[in-house]
Amino acid sequence: MSGAFKLIAGVAFVLVATACNSSTSSTTTPSGGDAAASADCPAEGEEFETAKLYIEHNATDADTGVHGLFGGAAWSELCIWDPKGVQVLVVDPLAQLNDLTVADLFFESREPENSEVSIADIEAAFPEGEYQVSGTDFEGTPRMGTALFTHDIPVEPTIVSPGLAEDAETAVDAVVPMTGLVVEWEPVTETLIGDDVTVTGYEVIVTKEEHEDPNGWSRPVYDVHVAPTATSLSVPDEFLEPDTVYELEVLVLEESGNQTISVGFLLTASG
Repeated sequence: MSGAFKLIAGVAFVLVATACNSSTSSTTTPSGGDAAASADCPAEGEEFETAKLYIEHNATDADTGVHGLFGGAAWSELCIWDPKGVQVLVVDPLAQLNDLTVADLFFESREPENSEVSIADIEAAFPEGEYQVSGTDFEGTPRMGTALFTHDIPVEPTIVSPGLAEDAETAVDAVVPMTGLVVEWEPVTETLIGDDVTVTGYEVIVTKEEHEDPNGWSRPVYDVHVAPTATSLSVPDEFLEPDTVYELEVLVLEESGNQTISVGFLLTASG
């Protein structure tokens, strides 16, 4: 494993450098893979509503990372162990945030280029299996859950239409009309290593490239999930602005949560 990838596992995943209970918690679990019991991260309890851990692979940019989403009940402590019993995540809200607690946590690891950290490196560091989630909610109720993690990474969806540019600077070579824009792609049927894959859907994201709102969330984004049988999606005319660069992403979504992205850029006509 490269030194760069050790940084991912050792820093990006420890969001707060505090054990769930510094006097009793352990960075490894007892034999058998059950989550280590402590005052704050118990070994059993009611189920977390959401526990997801998955790989996101950007085929266009050739980079890969690990994402996670955990929540459902507002919690004051959260710990996660891998199938080998290694603790990979600790979240411990402090002060007024600990009083308010946290309802959901979504994170993305760093996504280094595959030439720096290969997919094989990621798979070696994050084994397949069930990752144990443990914590305590705002009422003091113990919470437990599991997040299934696999190495079933689908191949990228090939975007058939429209023709796209590689980056925003060359989007002038990929001009599309202001009306009737339809995104089309080829269906995905296998993983990166050629195994069959179960696709649960596709996601199409169209994002305005330049937008000034540093403290807000007003960037125009058209984000739609469609059925696994779909191979096209129309973009509403009302969404597009004239003479504007957009990033277009098509994601294929696999049943364990892993996803692969194809990306390109386009420029709308002046009107």
